Amino acid sequence: MRNQFLILCFVIFFVNIQAQKIIHNPDHISSNISGELTKVELTDTETILHFHIKSPLGSWISIPKKTYIEDASGKGGKLYITKTDGISLTGKNYMKDSDEIRYKLYFPVLAKDVKKINYGESNPGGNWFIYKLDLSKDGKRFLNTLNKANLNAWKVAIGRNSADTVFINENGTAKEYKIGRPLSFSTSINNPLSYATISSFIGAGENTLLPEELPKEFFGNWYDKYGTLILITTPDYIVSDSRIQFYQDIQKNGENKFVIKSTRGGFQVLNLDKETITIRTDKLRTLKKKEIKNTVPKSIKGNWLHLGGIKKINVTDTYFYNDDGGVLGVNDIIKSRIDHVVESDSGNVIWFVLYHEGNYNLYIARKTDGEYVLGPRGFAGAKYKKVKN
Repeated sequence: MRNQFLILCFVIFFVNIQAQKIIHNPDHISSNISGELTKVELTDTETILHFHIKSPLGSWISIPKKTYIEDASGKGGKLYITKTDGISLTGKNYMKDSDEIRYKLYFPVLAKDVKKINYGESNPGGNWFIYKLDLSKDGKRFLNTLNKANLNAWKVAIGRNSADTVFINENGTAKEYKIGRPLSFSTSINNPLSYATISSFIGAGENTLLPEELPKEFFGNWYDKYGTLILITTPDYIVSDSRIQFYQDIQKNGENKFVIKSTRGGFQVLNLDKETITIRTDKLRTLKKKEIKNTVPKSIKGNWLHLGGIKKINVTDTYFYNDDGGVLGVNDIIKSRIDHVVESDSGNVIWFVLYHEGNYNLYIARKTDGEYVLGPRGFAGAKYKKVKN
């Protein structure tokens, strides 16, 4: 009887193991959330997404009722959230005691053949999203711990000095390893995650590239033959047609040839080298790359006043400080980091890509009658002029 009971327990345990799949730090094409999706659990009854979000103390985050996941291939419809753990569904969750929060979101079960999913939060003011989460394997940022037999040979910590270099002290000797993507967590001498192997870094899916896997020549500021800035390409976003776009899919079609799908259409790369790129959208264009200085011109730094005379912006080397002066109940100064700065050849147009709590925004300064007018893209009435000292 005892043996039958043990066999039954073993069968139940084995079935439970088979019924659950866990993907750690799944790779994705692009995201605008201010944190990480650290794990996806797939069971026979539900799909569970684990999040680690960072946000300033005093700020808040919310999970709307229309939060969903969907098959990234386009099959089927949206699967909406059913419950949460560690955070409330709807309403504001304030960051009171810490600037980070970990929580789980529950969704209906996915079909067995789903390989990639999109995640989205439908908000009135815009969507938070993650495109093409790979459910086939652990992501590149995931490190599997070594087996116990090897632990004594790998006795120290992982450090990081850049986005693509990891240093490991092996028996007291520093060794350098190149990886394709930065680690998603910090480690220390006392952290068990320090016992890890670089060989566990796994490549991307067969058909889809990650932005970081595009040639380094792809990233930069691209101008037409008249010196007009046409395109900005970074591993996090693309700026085209005066709009910020996020990667949705990247397909390699040959040597330095790609089809890039973005949130606002995308384009085809027909040729690429260190100095030029040929792209096809509604027409064929050959663009030339120019040096990224990424510095704020001296003439732009300082205080800017809204033409209405109330709202203000202070521009520094690294931040935009927006002060609405109590307008519409907004009393706080919003601090946006300057992520990218680029000028047209003539210097008459300057583009600023700003980052604030997971959102990227585009501001443009245009020179008219010898003076710059600054404003956010898409808001024709939001115009600022420099305050003269």
